[in-house]
Amino acid sequence: MLLLLLWSLLAACASGSATAPAVEPPKTVLLPPPAAPAAVVAAEPEPEPGTAVPVTRADPWWGEPLAPVTLVVWGDYECPFTSRYMATLEQLKEAYGPDRLRVVWKHFPLAFHKNARPAHLAAETVFRLGGAEAFWKFHQLAFANQRSLTPESFEAWAAEAGVDPAAFRASFEEQRHAPKIDRDLEAGQAAGVRGTPATFVNGVFVSGARPVEDFRPIVDEQLRAAEDLRRSGVPQERVYATLSEQNKARAPAPKPPPPPAPEDTTVWKVPVDGSPIRGNPGAPVTLVMFSDFECPFCRKVAPTVDGLEKKYGAQLRVVFKHNPLPFHKRAEPAAELALEAKAQKGDAAFWKAYELLKTGGLEDADLAAHAKSLGLDVARAQRAITARRHAARIERDQRLANELQVPGTPHFFINGRRLAGAQPAERFEALIDEQLERAAKLVAAGTPPEKVYDALQKDARPGNAPERILAPAPTKDNPGKGAKPGAKVTIQMFADFQCPFCKRVQPTIDEIIAAYPGKVRVVFRHLPLSFHTRAPLAAEASIEAFRQKGEAGFWAMAQRLWEDPSENGLGREALERHAAAIGLDVAKFGAALDAGTHRAAVEADQKLAERLHIAATPSFAINDYFLSGALPTARFKRLVDRALGPHEPPTKESLHGAGKPAAPPGAAQPTAAPPGAAQPTPAPPGAARPTPAPPGAARPTPAQPGAAQPTPAQPGAAQPTP
Repeated sequence: MLLLLLWSLLAACASGSATAPAVEPPKTVLLPPPAAPAAVVAAEPEPEPGTAVPVTRADPWWGEPLAPVTLVVWGDYECPFTSRYMATLEQLKEAYGPDRLRVVWKHFPLAFHKNARPAHLAAETVFRLGGAEAFWKFHQLAFANQRSLTPESFEAWAAEAGVDPAAFRASFEEQRHAPKIDRDLEAGQAAGVRGTPATFVNGVFVSGARPVEDFRPIVDEQLRAAEDLRRSGVPQERVYATLSEQNKARAPAPKPPPPPAPEDTTVWKVPVDGSPIRGNPGAPVTLVMFSDFECPFCRKVAPTVDGLEKKYGAQLRVVFKHNPLPFHKRAEPAAELALEAKAQKGDAAFWKAYELLKTGGLEDADLAAHAKSLGLDVARAQRAITARRHAARIERDQRLANELQVPGTPHFFINGRRLAGAQPAERFEALIDEQLERAAKLVAAGTPPEKVYDALQKDARPGNAPERILAPAPTKDNPGKGAKPGAKVTIQMFADFQCPFCKRVQPTIDEIIAAYPGKVRVVFRHLPLSFHTRAPLAAEASIEAFRQKGEAGFWAMAQRLWEDPSENGLGREALERHAAAIGLDVAKFGAALDAGTHRAAVEADQKLAERLHIAATPSFAINDYFLSGALPTARFKRLVDRALGPHEPPTKESLHGAGKPAAPPGAAQPTAAPPGAAQPTPAPPGAARPTPAPPGAARPTPAQPGAAQPTPAQPGAAQPTP
């Protein structure tokens, strides 16, 4: 039996998104060994006896425990190729069924995927609280909304999977099941996993997001081998152990690992921008921290920051940026109090409030007591908190955090160099010492000490601005709702009536319309995806409803179409039932469908989507800002607010699909991944936009269509902790 140790990992509350590269051909990249072992974890169920690829009752599974073939999958919730591979798994499950095939999931969050580890921790928490059925529901939602791996989403998906939100939140925030993630990582490395997805079919290793055709011969061979073992007298409960040992023994020796990836030395543009400062304003080193007063890991790292200030004195200044996370309900009121203290009595009062707030006590009565102890006008402070008087400052910091790809709190930039999580003092000191040496060289070359940070920021890399998209204005032929045509903000929604995520985002769309009365109009664009075979006719049905009864008829039909994406809901007979239910002329309706009267209108929207490089549903053009996926309301509000503000001309680099040739009119629509793949539902292998490499990483070679390789594990990067 493998001895599985729990290694100490650094903590950070997660709340954002990051991206990662994919490499082709696959390389053997070893994850770095953790710095120091912690205590051995509490006992877990033993692996099945003798298995070379261990499986236990603590692993999420699908299928019968004694199925003759077991697929053990190490995956990463933020890896685009793992997402693509989920479609293959669904096809295999359907082809072989639970009596012949068992699927076992293992966690393998990669270090450079900033949101992966929190997502895995959330999935494991759901499994422990709700069992396998709840786990697979959460699992599907996570891959279906891969661009929205945030704690707010995790809690919503846990509830949708049937897990009590309060129990989930408590377990997730305390990281009760983090040791299982570490054990899976260690077991994967021991088994030879170097990237994701990685699959063992009864011990036969298959690397990458391979199509179902690559798996069928292996599964069929293992079914025959299992039957031979059973005929020879091997007990059914020993079949997997025996075959996995035999198959691993036949496997070729692994290749040696390549040299470590270069250290990320990116200097990010992080403006001080009027934020609270503590220390020497002209210090040669500036430490900017994004923090949340309710985050336990921000409190954990606070003594480290205090120690740095004492050690470096006038050589270090500390700048505070607000990033209250959505699931920390008292974080924003606390931030309002701290900013009100600054407004009433300056930066010194802010830092006194910071010292009080980081110790806890964030309820209304606590905040009033803090205001009194700070010598503030208590009534004025309470009004500021209630009215969210400083919301603009907080939201400005959050917007900067989003552009800098800050996935959570605490998160630091030291003279623009990134350091994520509640790291030990040694990590901070090494970076500060390096920056002091660099500052000394600048000063020796004539830069005044108080201008060092400005000099370093001059050529720093700006954060990622929102993607832009230049969609043509809709016409009277495009059904809409909300504000009247010509509204300040028009959201063009590219959607598919068979897509469950298009249905899921509709309440969010209605929330946005309600939040901006008279200012936001939502317009529908048809993008039936090729693998959704019932979607094209459903789209035509909705257009006929629009022709007969206007926008009210369209949305009444749309609501019914999204209720049931099966044949019972979107088949021809069902469409006529819907038409009758909303009062359409059914004979005229049927004739329009038979004649394909509205097919050209659907195809016109599809061709527009091709030209705009939109191959997923739901996708949105918010004026000229692009958003994709069934994302939380806050993500929409952020772009609606930008659209309502002063117009920011898009740059060529900021356009969605920048670098891709425009699709010619009439070009074939990219086929999106089948159900179970990432949402927004993406285009297939060979058509998907490659995920950009993390800062400082080498540009990856694109994977070949149909044979996507695993996203490699990167050396030298610490695993982020939620």
